[in-house]
Amino acid sequence: MRIAPRVVLAWLMAAGAASAADRWAILLTGLSGDAELQTQFLGWTKDLYATLTGPLEYPKDHVYVLFDDPAKDPALIAYKSTRENLEKVCKELANRAGKEDQVFVFIAGHGTFDSRGYKLSLPGPDPGAEELAAMLYSIPARSFVVCNTTTASGASVAALAGKGKVVLAATRSGQEKNQTHLGEFFVEAFKGTAADADHNGRVSILEAFNYATRKVEEHYARQGSLRTEHAVLDDDGDGAAHPDPGPQNGDGLLARTTYLDPGAQRAGGKAGAEEKALSADAQDLEKQIEALKYAKASMPEAQYEQELEALLVKLAEVNARLKKK
Repeated sequence: MRIAPRVVLAWLMAAGAASAADRWAILLTGLSGDAELQTQFLGWTKDLYATLTGPLEYPKDHVYVLFDDPAKDPALIAYKSTRENLEKVCKELANRAGKEDQVFVFIAGHGTFDSRGYKLSLPGPDPGAEELAAMLYSIPARSFVVCNTTTASGASVAALAGKGKVVLAATRSGQEKNQTHLGEFFVEAFKGTAADADHNGRVSILEAFNYATRKVEEHYARQGSLRTEHAVLDDDGDGAAHPDPGPQNGDGLLARTTYLDPGAQRAGGKAGAEEKALSADAQDLEKQIEALKYAKASMPEAQYEQELEALLVKLAEVNARLKKK
């Protein structure tokens, strides 16, 4: 779906508001299936929880953990991952989250797909994709990042897609039903700087997606086995996800400028007011540059080059001032 440049920029500025609001997370693991996978999924959950509440500065009471067996780590897991408990968490968040907030949802475990569509395998009743979307989006937040790493997760994208929503799935369709590896590498992307492709000190959702998909490819190459999962991303709201989000297909722009970290608006207490303002200016300029890149195909080349140069000069000036702080 092609998006008009002004609309693109408006979306980006709206998404940027999340850095000034609260951030929430739901870490949901459905039925593991066997002990080995349960250990693996628990490892992903522990690592992601530690990253969110550590470097990414989520308040601990803003992260909800649901797992198929809470006894595996009672201090971490507050809820058994039943449909009833997921609905309970969403209702609580609906009362706590604000309209300008961001909600990050990470889903691990197994999904199924048949003629009736996708279902998430949970202890007890399994919600379908539409029901899952209805529960999650009952939370009145502006921005959502939903990373569904289950088998057959590609079949959930159409229901989960929408304005202001970045949706990632480990498979491109409901027909890819083998165990996936995207979750492991998506979690890894936020640990360290390896995924920070533009070296701006932050890892965007698009950078995490690109890092994870590259690592999945390398995994299958090392194993010498046929690749049975092909991750996709949708962030323009049309439900048509792509494995290579970019200007050519209209996906990737929102993900490129969406972060899980607190951003400049909530920089640490040691940063002065001027430094925070400069950081915010730099982030806004970066968003404008990305919007311009996506609009390039609809602009005269000379106009594009002129506008890009002006933005890059402004960004360089702001960054130079930041380095002096």
